[in-house]
Amino acid sequence: MSTDALPSFKHPPVVETVLGVQFEPIRGFTNAHLGAFWQTLGLDWPNVADAPPLEQQFEQFGDERTWGPLGLQLKLTSEPSSRLQIRNKLNDRMIQVQNGRFHLNWLGQTGGEYPTYKNVRPEFDKLFSRFCAFVKDQSFGDMRLNQWEVTYVNHIPKGTLWNAPSDVPSVCLLFTNPPLLPMVAGPESLSGAWHFEITPKQGRLHVEIRHGRRTMPDDKEILIITLTARGPLNAGTLDCHAGLDLGREVIVQSFAALTSEKAHQNWGPK
Repeated sequence: MSTDALPSFKHPPVVETVLGVQFEPIRGFTNAHLGAFWQTLGLDWPNVADAPPLEQQFEQFGDERTWGPLGLQLKLTSEPSSRLQIRNKLNDRMIQVQNGRFHLNWLGQTGGEYPTYKNVRPEFDKLFSRFCAFVKDQSFGDMRLNQWEVTYVNHIPKGTLWNAPSDVPSVCLLFTNPPLLPMVAGPESLSGAWHFEITPKQGRLHVEIRHGRRTMPDDKEILIITLTARGPLNAGTLDCHAGLDLGREVIVQSFAALTSEKAHQNWGPK
């Protein structure tokens, strides 16, 4: 499908996106190499922090099918490996890099307007190409990519489209109104997770919806809708760029399909 034909909104509720690839861990690639890569980025990327490494994840099908966990999962290990989180000066981009992963996050929780995929994808391509060149310059050779991943996080504040958890079915069509239960009031909170194959066996879409609270830019209850698409990068499958494009298309179409017309009008269809 042409990207021009995808659903879009003037004021989408997206507050964060992640474009990423997973690769086979490189023997001998250490935390020192991660720090050296950060130094190559220059003054535009001044802020860095350590984080626990993420697990390798694989979407499989048929007899080997396993449900991959949602989002980015921490890896608890005794190995002295790390994940660097490198933020730019404006604090609206974050590179996450470890031995086995490379991600670029757009961060909009402080109110920034989403710059759209057509602008973020070239940024990812440029930064990931830079990392690949760094790895090769360190005499490690070419990386062996094994999975692509795209995540969109959406926040819908209380008081906009909903005021109580019982209103959520009028916003998100994956939920239905729960029956009235004896001796209890209506639901105080809710959550749910759904998993869908991206046919034919190109990947999987994970949808997680939960009721939560944010602290920035204000203290407010929110409905959090997270969509993660990911799929394999092996012989006979999509390449990295086609995988990211597919993941974005599946997420955008699915988000429009699982939210109500009432919500679409609130966000302003283009």
